Amino acid sequence: MGEFLSNKAKIGVAFIIPPLGAIGGPPASEKWFSEIKERVVRKLKEMYPEIEFSIHDIRDSEDVKKFLEKEAGSTGYVVFILNCITGLVRPILYSYKPVIMIAESYGGSGDFLLEYSEAKTYDIPVIGEVTRDVSSEEVLKKINLLRTIHGLKNSRILFIVSPSEKYLLKLEYPLSIDLYSSLKSVETIAGTTPIILDAKEFVKKYYETVSDGEAKTIADKWIREAEKNLETDIEEIVKSAKLYLAMRKAAKDYRANTIAVDCIVLRNTGILDAWPCLGYMELWNDNIIPVCEADPYSAVLIIAGKYLTGRPGFIVDVAVDSLRDEVIYYHCYAPLEPLGKGKYPYVITPAHLGLKKASIHVKLPVNETVTAVGLAPEDRVLIIHTAGITSIEFSNYACSVKLIGKTNVKALAENWLRRSGWHRVIFYGDWREEFRELATLLKLRVLEEDKMVF
Repeated sequence: MGEFLSNKAKIGVAFIIPPLGAIGGPPASEKWFSEIKERVVRKLKEMYPEIEFSIHDIRDSEDVKKFLEKEAGSTGYVVFILNCITGLVRPILYSYKPVIMIAESYGGSGDFLLEYSEAKTYDIPVIGEVTRDVSSEEVLKKINLLRTIHGLKNSRILFIVSPSEKYLLKLEYPLSIDLYSSLKSVETIAGTTPIILDAKEFVKKYYETVSDGEAKTIADKWIREAEKNLETDIEEIVKSAKLYLAMRKAAKDYRANTIAVDCIVLRNTGILDAWPCLGYMELWNDNIIPVCEADPYSAVLIIAGKYLTGRPGFIVDVAVDSLRDEVIYYHCYAPLEPLGKGKYPYVITPAHLGLKKASIHVKLPVNETVTAVGLAPEDRVLIIHTAGITSIEFSNYACSVKLIGKTNVKALAENWLRRSGWHRVIFYGDWREEFRELATLLKLRVLEEDKMVF
């Protein structure tokens, strides 16, 4: 995962250790603090070698002030409460930085109970745990949330769109609705950097300069590695390979770790004559995150999920069958390693009754839970549901990738937030809690759209 980071995350770590408190007093308390701190710091370095931790001991208010001054530039704070009840954690919470608060059960419960719930009522971005073993991996893995936030803030998304759309995307007030404000909305929430490239410039500078021989080599590789090729127009696969090489070069030139092509609009208006689906499949091998249809809402979710889960996410349209209580997730591309390792077979195929060329059908795993995530940035809402995948479907109507799952379809229909759009991002695994916690640290509300609200 470190390959996506442009620099190290900096995280301030505070150990709340007033000498006298609930746990007892010196010299025994000091020895106890030291032993715990040593275990925690050693574990942090083992688990997160790519993070720069700045360690501080906090015994009084002066220490708190120094901590906040020195760590103002940190992504967020991790606070270990080993002794209470002094309220020393309060100024750290009300700095409004993302905070992970970890309290030792005997020494820290007093401060935790008094401060945590109160902070939540003021929308402080804090999550917390209380445990006898503050050095356990189960607790320390929550620091990955801060790493995810750092990853978002250091991500550069290259949007390749039509000239007119580029103009509209750069406008703001008084035209701040939907398209006009979409990039600013996600930038405000996630800190990602959007880069907008005119598709005509992209075609001239990148796409048209790829040699036919180089593209054919990639196309032959894709055909050779596919379980089957049902695309009779081989030139479409070659053009997709050409587009892949162009996307890879553009991402490198713009120092982007994510690329989003407005494929349907560009193909249907004649600006681009290739589909990106096969190229999206390949870009993961180059550590470049692909985003279908230049969807900025989904882009930040795929980036966040990659850091959060270690697995690639992919965009789907959501179809439902209310009689069967089934959900159908479909699109024309999916990653070959949805579990983060172990490639699954793919078929190159037309889709949409033959209208769309050079799509892929991936034989994704079944009998697995998936988490579907959406975003409504104008409302600051993160949307989550889960489903149990029962089968995959291969058919020529609609998109080529079709995942069939069981979930609460009635709840989805009643809870669907229009401003979140039709897309959801799929991650294999049950990551509901992790995304809920990330939403808290990003100051987003959560809608669990598969749960009925009475």
